[in-house]
Amino acid sequence: MSEQEKSPKTRFEEAEEEEPMIPVDLGDIEQYETAEEAQRQSETDACAASKSEGQPADAADGALTPSADEFAALKTERGRLYDAWLRTSADFDNYRKRTDREREEFRQYAIESLLFQMLPVLDNFERALGSLPPGMPRGFVEGVTLIYKQVQDVLAKQGLTPLATDGQQFDPHVHEAVETQASDLPHHQILGEVQKGYRLNNRVLRPALVKVCVNPDEEVDIPVDDEGGSGGSAS
Repeated sequence: MSEQEKSPKTRFEEAEEEEPMIPVDLGDIEQYETAEEAQRQSETDACAASKSEGQPADAADGALTPSADEFAALKTERGRLYDAWLRTSADFDNYRKRTDREREEFRQYAIESLLFQMLPVLDNFERALGSLPPGMPRGFVEGVTLIYKQVQDVLAKQGLTPLATDGQQFDPHVHEAVETQASDLPHHQILGEVQKGYRLNNRVLRPALVKVCVNPDEEVDIPVDDEGGSGGSAS
């Protein structure tokens, strides 16, 4: 039979010749459907979880919000703690200042005992200079006087200074009267110094022994105030 006598091809056969059909694996289709379902299930679970988590968060926020009574109690406790902190800070500041002051006073008066023992040495120096015979060589006298002045300068650098008595009014806080003498001078005026007194910084290390004037024509009251000061008024 010749080719012309063959039966004509249908459209389906012509389509297969033009585009051959690709075999499809059913397993791939099942995997694709399974993955799609898994994705939809994951999205559903995530949405449900977000809704379930939202409700406890709101409940927790409500639980953390204090009531009016709890807020008032917390405010009172906060005020009490703040006042306690202020008192503690003030006490600590006072303690620090007191410690600094005591440390400074200790530094200033640490050598008080030594300087007090040096006072008789100064007294003997003054007595020796005052009792030098007239015939002593001038160089010897000047040398001893220079040594005495050097000792005074060294002690002055440590805060030791003599108390003033010449022409001063008697002050029981820095002077000690060992003798009185009637005179026309103002009542209780110092007439002379028996032993020199000294002050260490702001503290009297040894009072001065003095001779005091007593004027019978004057009567002076020396009241002592609460702080230990004195004042006089003539009548």
